[in-house]
Amino acid sequence: MERIVSVRPGIGATASILQGRELRLARVVVDQPTLIVVACGRKRLVNGGGEWVLDSGGAVVVAGGQAFDVINTPGADGGYRASWLVFDARVLARYGAERPEVPAVSAAVALPRLEPDFLDAYGRAVAAVTAGDALPAPVAEQRLREVLAWLGLYGARPACAPGGSVAARVRDLFAADPARGWTAADAARHLAMSEPTMRRRLAEEGQSASRILIDVRMHRALMLLQSTDAPVTRIAFDVGYDSPSRFAVRFRERFGHSPTAIRAGVLESVE
Repeated sequence: MERIVSVRPGIGATASILQGRELRLARVVVDQPTLIVVACGRKRLVNGGGEWVLDSGGAVVVAGGQAFDVINTPGADGGYRASWLVFDARVLARYGAERPEVPAVSAAVALPRLEPDFLDAYGRAVAAVTAGDALPAPVAEQRLREVLAWLGLYGARPACAPGGSVAARVRDLFAADPARGWTAADAARHLAMSEPTMRRRLAEEGQSASRILIDVRMHRALMLLQSTDAPVTRIAFDVGYDSPSRFAVRFRERFGHSPTAIRAGVLESVE
């Protein structure tokens, strides 16, 4: 069965990750509120705020806009298997308005062992995303809200990244269409500010438009390499590179691994 990233606008997105060897990646940014469930192996997330370790049967709730060093380690059978579910911001906003007493996740919350009913709810939520229009949107949202209700019992409400900084706004803009030939002038126009003002504000935040664009493209490529069967050349094109060799150089510079090395660690898909 071909692996793809399933996206249902207004509801969420989901995909699986399969790795055949240990993988260590530095400063991986999680742009959107995400629930990651580990089926086999171990996941470690590390940043200045702490360390979160999940073994098989565990999960982690990650707030949007967080960066971690990530270590995925295969289990006893030689493989690492996990899946992730992203909650649409509108679903989270409606749930948060109804359950404001549940604390929003500031970085990440580890759930060492999930109840069988929680895993059943998670499976239904994933199926609701992959079903597309075959399942009515209100029913699909209700299935994601069931997962949110379970997370609420653990005192963990997924939260979107604060949108106040100029860097965050530029990142969101680029992430919506990473293949586009973005320029600083384009970004400034979309943000309704002059280009010099945007550049100055980004510099004050230790960023630049070009650096953000590269990082957004590399993170999209990483996700596609880990969660789909798309050819590397297609992924390069999908993230804005006409030259696969130039894409490979950028990717290695960012993550310390070549795209083909990431793909070589992916287990064969099974029916």
